[in-house]
Amino acid sequence: MSDRTAVSTDGAPTPTGPFSQAIRVGNLVFTAGQAGRNRDTGQMGDIGEQADWALRNIAAILEAAGASMADVVKTTVFLKEGTPTGPLNEQWVKHFPEPLPARSSLFVARLKNPEMLVEIEAVAIV
Repeated sequence: MSDRTAVSTDGAPTPTGPFSQAIRVGNLVFTAGQAGRNRDTGQMGDIGEQADWALRNIAAILEAAGASMADVVKTTVFLKEGTPTGPLNEQWVKHFPEPLPARSSLFVARLKNPEMLVEIEAVAIV
């Protein structure tokens, strides 16, 4: 049986359901999908602001797990249909150092909250 450890931090939003912010298994960290909600105001902005906050949330979770954005090897991005990717990509290169992690992007009809434009998951090696 694997040694799974829940990762939790006050630096990212508390999960809205019965799941962990991340799980660490050995030297791997798997984050839950992170929305782009401003932790200070609770507001969701445009796609650039949401991408920035989602990536900040991921960074906080990874830090709690002993990792950083430089340790991310794979990401999955869920975008609401019709959302432009340019602002997401601008935030991406601000938050991730080279070499950039692998990324899968999917356009979906809707996300959990009607205001959400993006949700991002990450896998990192510690």
